[in-house]
Amino acid sequence: MKAKQSFTTGTLDSYPQEVVAVIDTCLAHGESVDCEAVKKIKNVPIYSRYFTNRECVNRLAQDAVATSRPQRALQILNIAHHFGCYLKPNHYEGVAYHLASRSHWDLIPLLVTTAKHHCGRTSVRLLNWNMRAFVENQRYDQLDHAFEEFTNADLPPNRRTFHLLISGHLRNRNLNSAKQYMEKMAVAGFPVDSSTHAVIVAAYRSLGVDLKVQIRAFEGLRDLDGRQSTVVLNSIVQQLLDSRDEEAAARFILAFDLPGGRGRNPTGSGSTTGLVGDLAPVDSPAVKPNAATFSILLRYMAREGKLSRMLKLLDHMKRAGVHPDPSILAALIQGYLAAGHSREAISIVAMLLNTRSAAAAEVFCSMMQVQPLTSLPVDVRGVPLTTHIFNALMSGLLDVMGLKAVRDILRTMRAVGISPDSHTVEILMSFLERAQGTGPRQLIRVLRSFSSPSLRPTIRHIHIILRSILRREKFMAHGCGWDTTAAKYSKKRTYKPKFPEGRILDTTEHYHPTAGLKLPRRLRLKSWFGPILQSISRQAVQSDRATIALRLKHEAVAGSDMRTSQTAFRNMLDQGLHPTIHHYSTLMDGYTKMGDIQGAKQVLRDALEAGIQPNVIMYTILINGYGRRGKPEEAMRAFRAMIRAGIVPDVPSIDAVAHAYFAVGAYSVARRVLREMWAQVQPFPSELEHADLRTLAVTFRSYSLNPEHRRRKLSMRQQRLLHWKMRTIKTEWMRFEQWSGSLSDGLDRHDGYSHKEG
Repeated sequence: MKAKQSFTTGTLDSYPQEVVAVIDTCLAHGESVDCEAVKKIKNVPIYSRYFTNRECVNRLAQDAVATSRPQRALQILNIAHHFGCYLKPNHYEGVAYHLASRSHWDLIPLLVTTAKHHCGRTSVRLLNWNMRAFVENQRYDQLDHAFEEFTNADLPPNRRTFHLLISGHLRNRNLNSAKQYMEKMAVAGFPVDSSTHAVIVAAYRSLGVDLKVQIRAFEGLRDLDGRQSTVVLNSIVQQLLDSRDEEAAARFILAFDLPGGRGRNPTGSGSTTGLVGDLAPVDSPAVKPNAATFSILLRYMAREGKLSRMLKLLDHMKRAGVHPDPSILAALIQGYLAAGHSREAISIVAMLLNTRSAAAAEVFCSMMQVQPLTSLPVDVRGVPLTTHIFNALMSGLLDVMGLKAVRDILRTMRAVGISPDSHTVEILMSFLERAQGTGPRQLIRVLRSFSSPSLRPTIRHIHIILRSILRREKFMAHGCGWDTTAAKYSKKRTYKPKFPEGRILDTTEHYHPTAGLKLPRRLRLKSWFGPILQSISRQAVQSDRATIALRLKHEAVAGSDMRTSQTAFRNMLDQGLHPTIHHYSTLMDGYTKMGDIQGAKQVLRDALEAGIQPNVIMYTILINGYGRRGKPEEAMRAFRAMIRAGIVPDVPSIDAVAHAYFAVGAYSVARRVLREMWAQVQPFPSELEHADLRTLAVTFRSYSLNPEHRRRKLSMRQQRLLHWKMRTIKTEWMRFEQWSGSLSDGLDRHDGYSHKEG
């Protein structure tokens, strides 16, 4: 008698229903193998053979991993042991491999413990799987204990063991521990070689781009096999794209052996990725691309909104003989959603659902109110439907459908037996904080509601909660809007700066994992947030670059002297972390808030020396700094410098210039700035031609919520046009200076801002 087809039994449909029922009954009884259901089949050969024959047990356990309840695999092994079927460690190694291939890392330590109990011994491979599971689960506190298990089992660690330890500590941004295990590896008779450098460069992403690390790994390509060579090249390209060094990334991309010949552009125009023009490839042995290679490029193009380039790249992928995997489909979904093609994105998921259940696909499309497409630019047959794919869809649909997207997607995931992961929770929390202004209390509630033994809080969840608190403390400490600065220079209003003691973040000597930040004393969040922080602290998670950036932002908001910020910055460098443009921007913001514009400029020069090209955010910080000091002309000079650098002004940078003039009472000039620069963002609405300044400012700022232009460089013609517009603004400013002493109260009222006396 066969089991009925359902979502929960998955690939166990080919086994007798009685066998599946026994496994599930044991799970329901707390994994006990001494239940009545087990006793009933023990003397029935057609059923008991699945638990007494080694090969049958091995096959059944591996098939169980592919179901929606992978813990069945461990229960099968327990029943087999109860029936007297004694397996060897290599059988457990096979189950570990299948668990790892489906990212069920939380079950592997239990599997290794089970194997040791059943066999009376373990193996080097099983202990390595155990260590890999701790790395993937971010249980860095267990790495040293996992290494001690080799001594306890009287087994010698191999090179793979040390590579896992080095990789884990690097991923945790713990350079000292990684170096210590490199020394232990050499003592154990495994000197550092090309494969070690490959491991280091692959794990170095969380620390930032390190040219020396990349060069060492690249120089060892000739000594590596094909798979390792691809991993090295993929890692280098990924890190360069993370740092937005498109030109360097493109040179390495051209080193891949792509259709049309190595080093040649398979599209026939421009570079392979469309990032830069024709470039000479770096000198390297031929390296075959894999699915991860195309996934990296597709994700980058999705972020940049280059859908047409993505579709061309998919053609090259087909010609290279690379079949898509979940990460490629997730990147394609992101690209479609970024381009506004939600139907195509939903159709990918619907087609994958259809392979599992036509009914589930139909209900999903009904919830999404979409008629799915029947053909896609990529063959999805054989690609498993994973949480990663649902996360990509959720991330893009949140801005379109709001929280309804989360509800409908979670329902669909539950229907097909797919569980949310930490990134699912991160996507939801980030949307709530970013788009809906949700406070830290509600964010903590969301995190706690999703948390489980298999879904633990991560450092990225901590980022979102701290970011929410920082956003509020910035408002409390510095206010918001043009009026706050204008009050400093108004004769009618009083500027009353306030520092909300006890309601902003504090600092502590315990640096990890929050970079020394601790919750405000008066927000009553400690009892809620404390267990979350303790959970991450117990895992020995170290502070990352994003957390340190939040610490720098806190110091800027708190108004302390910049020595504290510089100390935090140096600590990051000593930890081996490479600063990003966000760290330099935050330091600049701190200097400008203290009124030290020269200090901010020096940070800008330091960033240039570090190879970081200034962006619109850095220039906006300078413009705002001059505006706070009542120097609109200097603000305009900084804006001009940005234009000369070819950087496209955005809503905040233009708003900052207008704000600088408004702050000193030059309302007509502020209006002129908005009117002349409006076209840089969107065509000027004709109905606003005679609108007051308040209406113009509110409308203009609303565009920053959903920016549509993606240009990052101005052409020479665009630069000349902007310079001409700025000359007209300067003329208006000179007129204002001539009669600024005779500004009337009526001008304020006419421009739409009411000013009360302090």
